[in-house]
Amino acid sequence: MDVGAQYQGRANHIGDNNFASLTNLETAIEQVKKTWRGEDKLVDILEDLADYITEHPEREIVGLEKKLERGDQLDLFGRASFLKNKFARRVAKNQMSITEQYVYIQILSAINTIWYQTIYPRIVSGASSQEIDQLIFEELIKPVHQAIVRFDCTITTETVSGMLYFLTGKCHLIWEPEC
Repeated sequence: MDVGAQYQGRANHIGDNNFASLTNLETAIEQVKKTWRGEDKLVDILEDLADYITEHPEREIVGLEKKLERGDQLDLFGRASFLKNKFARRVAKNQMSITEQYVYIQILSAINTIWYQTIYPRIVSGASSQEIDQLIFEELIKPVHQAIVRFDCTITTETVSGMLYFLTGKCHLIWEPEC
C-alpha cells in the first residue's frame, strides 16, 4: 500500500510537514537554508563568522583551561577541550560551505546572547557550579540543539557544547565574575 500525496501537473512539495511554531533561531536557520539551497560556490570570508572564530580583541587570551579554572569549572576541562577541538575541525571542514557558515553565525550568536542574558548573571550572583551546569543545559544547550537539529541532524548536543567551549576558548564567554 503506497501512502503519499499525489499532485496534479508539475506541483512539487518542498518541506518537512512539521507545522510546529518555530523559534527565532529556527526561523533564521530555515531562511538561511532556503536562501542558499544548492549554493556551493566559495564566496568572500564572512566577517561575522570571523568575529566568532578569532580571539576576542579586548580580552586577555588565557585559553580554555584557565577560563574554566577561574570559573571553578576545571573538572570540565578534558571533555571541554575535546568538544571544542571537535567543533573547530568541523568549522575548518565546512569552510567552503556558505550555508554552514551562516548557520554557524546564527548558532554562535545565539549561544553568546543566551550566555550573557541568562548564564553570566547567575555566575555574577554566585550560583554554584552545579546550578550553572544545569542552567547551561536547560537554557542553552537544549534549546539551541532543538532549534538546529531539524535542519542538520548531524549536530548533536555535544556539538552545541563544543560551540560553547569554542567560544570560551576564544575568550568570548566569561566564566567568572569580573573584578
